[in-house]
Amino acid sequence: MDLDLYVEAATRAEVAGATLGVDVSRWSEVLGDDCLEDVRKSRMRRDYGLIEIFFERHATSWRSTGFSLQVHRLGQGKGVVPAMLTSRYGEFRSRVKFEDLRDSIRRAGGVIEEFERLGSHRHYKLIQGNSSIYVVDDADAQLPVAFGDVWSINVLPSR
Repeated sequence: MDLDLYVEAATRAEVAGATLGVDVSRWSEVLGDDCLEDVRKSRMRRDYGLIEIFFERHATSWRSTGFSLQVHRLGQGKGVVPAMLTSRYGEFRSRVKFEDLRDSIRRAGGVIEEFERLGSHRHYKLIQGNSSIYVVDDADAQLPVAFGDVWSINVLPSR
């Protein structure tokens, strides 16, 4: 189920067994190499549609430093979710209600709090780890998702 991916990412900073700090080759094993790769000096971003992963160069390898699940892109149709994720988690719905995600995170033992309002979004943080969830909070906003839907889930290393 697609919610399993989101909960795993938010609560464990993990996607299908790949975690922060691992080499780019591990992410390739999980997601493949069909992505947009943007390299700038010692930083790299891989954009797979639903997921963007950020890397920094360490000696001879690229290590992941964070990732973002761009949930709002699901409404764009086919090709947004990497095939490897669909085979692991099943079909992905085009919109994810925050209440569904929040309840699933709580069932997994996560504690989530509202952090701040940013323009047309509400920002929530998980108490454990360093995950943020952005939720559409403007019923009149001209966005590809609706009021109360998850916009994105961002995961950075714990401080």
